[in-house]
Amino acid sequence: MTGGTAGSHREQALSEVIGFVLILGIVMAAFSLYLIYGVPVQGRENEINHMSDINDQFVSYKIGVDSLWTNQQTGLAMSTTFPLGTAGQTAQGSTSIIPVLQPVGSTGVIAINQRTTTPEIFTISSNSYISNKTAILSGTPLSITPSPYTQVYLNPLSGLQVNITASTVSQNENPARSVIINGNTWNATINITPQMTYYLTYALTGQGTNQNLTSAPAYNYNRTDITITVLKNGIKSLDGVTIYSNIQQGTTYSVNLLDPAYGLNSIIAYPAAITYSVYNPNSDVAAIATAQYAYTYQPNYTYSVPLGSLAYSTNNNYWIPQTYYYQMGGVFLSQIDGITYKLPPEITFANNGNGNITVNIVALAYDPADAGTIGGSSPAQISTYLKPDAGSLPYAPVSPNTWNASINITTPDPNAAVMWASYLNAAANQTGGIPTTYYTAGNTTTGGYIYLYGINDGNPHITLTGKTANLSVSVQSVGST
Repeated sequence: MTGGTAGSHREQALSEVIGFVLILGIVMAAFSLYLIYGVPVQGRENEINHMSDINDQFVSYKIGVDSLWTNQQTGLAMSTTFPLGTAGQTAQGSTSIIPVLQPVGSTGVIAINQRTTTPEIFTISSNSYISNKTAILSGTPLSITPSPYTQVYLNPLSGLQVNITASTVSQNENPARSVIINGNTWNATINITPQMTYYLTYALTGQGTNQNLTSAPAYNYNRTDITITVLKNGIKSLDGVTIYSNIQQGTTYSVNLLDPAYGLNSIIAYPAAITYSVYNPNSDVAAIATAQYAYTYQPNYTYSVPLGSLAYSTNNNYWIPQTYYYQMGGVFLSQIDGITYKLPPEITFANNGNGNITVNIVALAYDPADAGTIGGSSPAQISTYLKPDAGSLPYAPVSPNTWNASINITTPDPNAAVMWASYLNAAANQTGGIPTTYYTAGNTTTGGYIYLYGINDGNPHITLTGKTANLSVSVQSVGST
């Protein structure tokens, strides 16, 4: 009996040990399975969510920078905070109290102008009309006749020169001869006006007590002046203002209707239809109107600027390594398999029909002297300023203004070269609707490019506009002092 009881106790103790070992094995197996499968899934989800936050921060950053340059808010600091990694973030779920069951936190690096070993450079070259206030390009002279003639000006004028020559200078009271110019909401009359001194002459008539004092009007000729009268929206703003005094016959006198003194620049909207006529009863006045434009043709005009970048690179443990960066107004995502744009850069195209193309460019660039790098998992703060040298590229404000244009982005990154070529081609063809017969796009070992030429008939068919905005940027840890 005693032996049987002892054996029974040993068997019971052994079964408890075996049960404990089995339970421990099951727990360890479950623990191992969670470490192998659950933790990576949780870590992957954390890193995907983190990269989604980074994407949102770059979108917010782009919107802020766009606001700076569109509103010309120079010197105003824009601050943006970027979380650098998932390390230190609170895990969710019951396992969060056990550190070993939490994913390893990732870290990141944010850097200014450090994306490539050599600068990435934006260059545009073109054969264009370039604004030049000291060199005036004149249109075809228009002879003004008594019969009204309407001329349509598609592009803004810098001057509208009216040359007047009187073959005779009248010394009597003949009506003033006039050149009449009518716009949509305005009128200008240039008069050749004899200036007289008027007086009365008196004489006694009759005899004796029947004498009467009579008067008669008389005048003395003084000179002949050129004067101007201007009406805007039916209201007379200038009335007979003298431009030239004591003019001489056979001499040509010039009147620029767009002189600020006459106040017509602000009221003329383009395209502008302007009607000319002359009141010339004696057929002794010649008048010619000439449109003037403050630009000249310049072959191979080139603008080039190093772009710089603001880039965030992550050291993901469970998700693919990614780099987001902001450059020239665009947000880009770089992975091992290439680069794509999340938001497009500030280069747009449009097909205007008949071979005419519009190209709009905003050359946003970081100051190449700025640099900085912060890594880790703590947040980093980016401060961005718009420098006061923002402006416009000097393409003439006419349409079209360019014969051909080449846009190049030089980069040592082959993936970036492919991306730029792809973007320029898609923006021109798919978004802008420009036929591929009007341009070529591609990439080389030095970067991506697009060459636009429209219709090659010897005339300009491209309207090119460009703005420049230079940014100054700095980075610091949120916890730094």
